[in-house]
Amino acid sequence: MDTQDDTFAAIIDRDQSEECRAHPGVVLPAAHGMSFETPDGNHLVQLDSIGMLPIPEQGETIVLHDQPVIVDRIETAYTRLETGRPQIYTQVVVIPVQ
Repeated sequence: MDTQDDTFAAIIDRDQSEECRAHPGVVLPAAHGMSFETPDGNHLVQLDSIGMLPIPEQGETIVLHDQPVIVDRIETAYTRLETGRPQIYTQVVVIPVQ
């Protein structure tokens, strides 16, 4: 198998595992956690929600606690909790508006 096949097989195996499917057939809304950080890793804001939060785009100007910042980088991870609930975690790195 090549790396691509190994990667896809690992995703399928994990998603079909008992750990991710304790309650098969139960449809739950996604849990979404989103953190906003500075380029050097300082934590600014953490948001946690049942249901999806809008994910900003790179280069977009957003406002955190009344302060405009520019989205520098975004990384989103997707998984499933033991209950079958989708879990999304997004890390957003922001820089000051010049």
